[in-house]
Amino acid sequence: MSDHPLARFGWRANLQDHLDALGDPDLVAARVMAVDRGRVIVDAGTGPWSAPLAGRMRRTAASPATGDFVAAVPDGPVRAVLPRRGVIARRGDAGRPEVLAANVDLALLATSMNRDLNPRRLARFLAITARGDVEPVVLLTKSDLSEDPMWVADDVREALGGTPVLTVSVHDGTGMAAMTALLAPGITAVLLGSSGVGKSTLLNALLGEERQATAEIRASDDRGRHTTVRRELVALPSGALLIDTPGLRLVAPLEDHDEPIPHVDDPAQLKRERRERERAFHRSMYRDMRAMRHDRERRERRHG
Repeated sequence: MSDHPLARFGWRANLQDHLDALGDPDLVAARVMAVDRGRVIVDAGTGPWSAPLAGRMRRTAASPATGDFVAAVPDGPVRAVLPRRGVIARRGDAGRPEVLAANVDLALLATSMNRDLNPRRLARFLAITARGDVEPVVLLTKSDLSEDPMWVADDVREALGGTPVLTVSVHDGTGMAAMTALLAPGITAVLLGSSGVGKSTLLNALLGEERQATAEIRASDDRGRHTTVRRELVALPSGALLIDTPGLRLVAPLEDHDEPIPHVDDPAQLKRERRERERAFHRSMYRDMRAMRHDRERRERRHG
């Protein structure tokens, strides 16, 4: 592992050239851990601080987003956003991109096995991940509530054109090992989904502690309530990083004629790297899925 102060936060060596090109030796690289009302919480590897944004960086598509690498004055303001890759963005006002998370390797798209399960909404999430060049995995949460979760998973996988799908339950442990295996050291993942699908519960299970507040779904309409109030990057015990997000019910993907996402790194190089990641990712994913299916078949035979 690199000895760079941001190595544990997913630092990429090529970003140093961009930092040096700014020509200010007083600036340090930092990662945005959270965005909160015109300020960002950043960490340069030595501890977080609340950094103000220059006026031109506020409330624009060029503003820092959770997961961004930035150039900042130590204990002071952010001066620039370094080139991004793996950007999760939705369509905002007048076709302007609203960046939800940056420098993401893996998108965990969570939906619960109740009335929240909506393949059309999942398809919109998939459009966002495809636009941002981010690998998606659908998490069907609260699988213990379903009589046949594997059948539902197969149905969703087919509806989404073969997108990897995992059934997970914090209650009985289903799928947790397979999900944890995806979160390798150095990986940055983002957790997306509607309110009440169990995102905070999943994060608490991955952390091994009750860090995020949770709330039961409303019995009246089977919908959840917001418990996460800002997008926040969290370091997991596995060495992976996870961006937790508030619930998203309405998701509008960017269209070809919309404004481009700012600060994006070299697209051609990203495309080559994505092909390499896809091959390794799908080999690992389908191996885990086959193992889960074989385990289920053994349990069914054992219980007659």
